[in-house]
Amino acid sequence: MNPPRRRTDHLEHYVNRAPWDPYHTEPLTAKQESYYLASQWRIMWWKLRRHKLAMISGAVLAFFYLSVLCVEIIAPYQQDTPHNAQIYTPPQQLRFFHNGEFIGPFVYGTRTEFDLQQREMITTEDTEDPQRVRFFCSGDPYMFWSVIPMDFHLFCPAEGGTLFLLGTDQLGRDVLSRMIYAGRVSLTIGLVGVTVSFALGLLMGGLAGYYGGWVDNVINRIIEVFQSFPQLPLWMALSAALPPTWSPLLIYFGITIILGLVDWTGLARAVRSKLLSLREEDFATAAHLMGASPGRVVRR
Repeated sequence: MNPPRRRTDHLEHYVNRAPWDPYHTEPLTAKQESYYLASQWRIMWWKLRRHKLAMISGAVLAFFYLSVLCVEIIAPYQQDTPHNAQIYTPPQQLRFFHNGEFIGPFVYGTRTEFDLQQREMITTEDTEDPQRVRFFCSGDPYMFWSVIPMDFHLFCPAEGGTLFLLGTDQLGRDVLSRMIYAGRVSLTIGLVGVTVSFALGLLMGGLAGYYGGWVDNVINRIIEVFQSFPQLPLWMALSAALPPTWSPLLIYFGITIILGLVDWTGLARAVRSKLLSLREEDFATAAHLMGASPGRVVRR
């Protein structure tokens, strides 16, 4: 009995019957060619775009940082606008239906009375006084970016009414408006501080890694001095050293510069070690032979 013959028709898909040519090259597709010719930044963008969670987080951060540019418009009140009759007012609930009828976003008015038994001010809702929220309206006047006088707001309370979605503080100031204004400081301090430390770390680490020798020794000693101090006490000491006569704007920039000057050492060491390994590569030597300046070699 003859053994069964092995089928080879399924190998036609994998085996090329043409004579072997050692100089033959397969043409690249348009997608493959775009990948091999893409810059490093484009490859990083493609990889980031595939990370859905990172894209969503980036969109949220972009929204918050864009809102920082126009906090005066978003906030219904100025951050220091007092309401003497509305001290420690509880949050007003945003509603849409009044007596079973849809009338749009509104809040009920409030009544504040002094309770003789509890010896404190009691705030109650007036369910017969619906106050509709206005949008794209005129409200508290302000100086947009301290330059342009404006009174335009994204949303405002009704005429003669109040809108305290998060309540008020001990001076009757709107808590939501103060949080929006505070967000500008909190977000930009981190961004400016990271930018300063990033630029300083790249500069110092690049100089140490590229030139080496005594330049590397001096920069490393400076890094060790900065890293020998505990960060939190150093921040506190430098912040306390700011003159009390400075304006809030100068104090803000002083704090951001302090954060940037303290946090650059880790990045500088990482950049230094990377440049120490890359400066001896063939492409760096070729760039030197072609007349590229040291600054161009470091940047590339």
